[in-house]
Amino acid sequence: MKSEKKILNDTLFNEIISTYDNPRHLMHKKMTHVLKYVQQGEALIDVGCGIGEFTVRLKDRFHTLVGVDISQPEIEFAKKRIGNPSHVFLHCGKLESFHFPDEHFDVCLCLDVLEHVSDLPGLLKETHRILKRGGNIIVTVPNWYDIIVSKVLRLNPLHINTFTPWRWKAILKENGFEIRLYRAVDFPVIHSEFLSKKIPFLGMCVFILASK
Repeated sequence: MKSEKKILNDTLFNEIISTYDNPRHLMHKKMTHVLKYVQQGEALIDVGCGIGEFTVRLKDRFHTLVGVDISQPEIEFAKKRIGNPSHVFLHCGKLESFHFPDEHFDVCLCLDVLEHVSDLPGLLKETHRILKRGGNIIVTVPNWYDIIVSKVLRLNPLHINTFTPWRWKAILKENGFEIRLYRAVDFPVIHSEFLSKKIPFLGMCVFILASK
């Protein structure tokens, strides 16, 4: 039974990998923007690293790379993908349980994570604490339509936090971050890069780059 569950997990995780490899898929487009704005540095942490897609793609840009996630199967799958490089550390658990040093990381990724967190201010306070002064946090979150899908229709109970793009920006500011870039990733139907930048409110999801 345990072996069957592992096979099912691995099948699902490999399907997720295929979305990152598909240029037409939203996940690939998110990844492209993230990789564009992550510069080389000393240390990066991926909060909610999942199956380790960004850990795999960024492991050569940083001297230390840390991924944390509350899903043990995803962490184990990520470890298999990455192998045993001495500068990569993958942990299962909540971010605050690891007690990372103050101002330790140059970059923090929170990709499709904040909508799931019960203690949103607590998580943002912790990411702010462990980021170096001038360090960047990169966030992707659902756009305003998620208010209807998850809060009104209750079709996605895993999305606890549902806000407009303006409210997401305000929450980051309230927790000490300065917004540097705010835009949509992809635009529905016509998939316009121009409109994704100019009309974030109507885009498929929201991309925010902020600094401490």
